[in-house]
Amino acid sequence: MRILFPLALLLATPAAAQEWRMAAEYDVQLSTYDIRPGEIRLKADEPVRLRFVNNSNQGLSFAADSFFRSARLRRRDAALVRDGSLEVPPLSTRTIALVPRAGRYRAAGANLLHRLLGMSGRIIVE
Repeated sequence: MRILFPLALLLATPAAAQEWRMAAEYDVQLSTYDIRPGEIRLKADEPVRLRFVNNSNQGLSFAADSFFRSARLRRRDAALVRDGSLEVPPLSTRTIALVPRAGRYRAAGANLLHRLLGMSGRIIVE
């Protein structure tokens, strides 16, 4: 019985990797005072890759604490989300894979000034 457990673990790993590779990918455009699309629609319990694209000359943050907390993130991406926020360096992208849970979530820039000037949106998972 002891031999079967590690074998089952090894067999499960490629399936999990395949799950992330086959996930639908969506772009989330970040600019200094905007998130596009303003409404992100996802399917509950289906793997997805979100590619955050920062088109500005300054680092930006995408904050969605409840969304990230309720989702199952790919192990290597969990470290990218800190305190419910994802940092994206200037003129670069960050891709994270996750399985979202059903719900309606708020998203915004982590910077207060950016939020006040309109960097906000929502995530709807059905």
